[in-house]
Amino acid sequence: MFFSAILSISLSICILSQSLSILKDITINECELNPYREFNHWANRFILVTPLSNMFTDYLGPDMGYYTQCYVRDVIVGSSIYWVTTSIWHIYIYNVYGNQLFVEPKRQFPSLNTILEQQGSAQYSILYYAGLPVVTEFFIENGFTRTYYYITDIGGWGNYILNTILYFILVELSVYWIHRTLHTNKFLYTFIHAQHHRYNRINTLTPWASLAFNPLDGVLQASPYVIHLFLVPTHYFTFLVLLFFTSIWAINIHDTVAFDSEPLMGAKYHTIHHTYYHYNFGQYFIFCDWLWGTLKTTEK
Repeated sequence: MFFSAILSISLSICILSQSLSILKDITINECELNPYREFNHWANRFILVTPLSNMFTDYLGPDMGYYTQCYVRDVIVGSSIYWVTTSIWHIYIYNVYGNQLFVEPKRQFPSLNTILEQQGSAQYSILYYAGLPVVTEFFIENGFTRTYYYITDIGGWGNYILNTILYFILVELSVYWIHRTLHTNKFLYTFIHAQHHRYNRINTLTPWASLAFNPLDGVLQASPYVIHLFLVPTHYFTFLVLLFFTSIWAINIHDTVAFDSEPLMGAKYHTIHHTYYHYNFGQYFIFCDWLWGTLKTTEK
């Protein structure tokens, strides 16, 4: 499965590269005048180690070898974020505070089978999620987006802050409506989003369910982070941090540990989303749900 995913991503990038080369006459030789590729070459050698990086280049050529390295690197980084962060959450809520959060309130712990199922589903989906940043790299490196590398490129920190806020707002709005549509459209819900909503009870909702999506579901909800790069000047590393931080945030809101986090869309709200379905579609904040009448909370 792992190598078939690598092959499918590689073929997609190859086709995309050939198609877009007609639209824009850009040639990139090695790392010449391209800080994005320079950084990724460094990151690939750091995570994959130099001999393995060289192997991909030798067998697949400079471009395909490079993008395949980026894909494998993103699988490793994404998997590491999921397993390390969720393991910490697991120990924290089920072991360290297990008595306080579950035993004393007489809450049922999630079963081992439920956790194993969520782990397998999430790891499978990560193989596909990792393809999105790679395709995005192609667009960024070839100048199709408004992404920039140096703060001076945007005219200083003031412009950086304003554009980052605008980017974040547009992403939040887009994620809300994509998530809401995945619920209101029967076809999309039945064949894409329902897989994640199998976990619709307190004792089946765990931090491990954070990435247990249909792969297309995860890509759709992450796509605003890519789409708005074409519209808003966005710092390269800000984009990467925000994209990968969504995994950590998803772990947090699936832990069913409810506390007042307003205006953030914490676990209190997302647990209601899983148990009532048609409420609390926001990603980080409750504003969109408040504005469009889909916000639901519970008594203290």
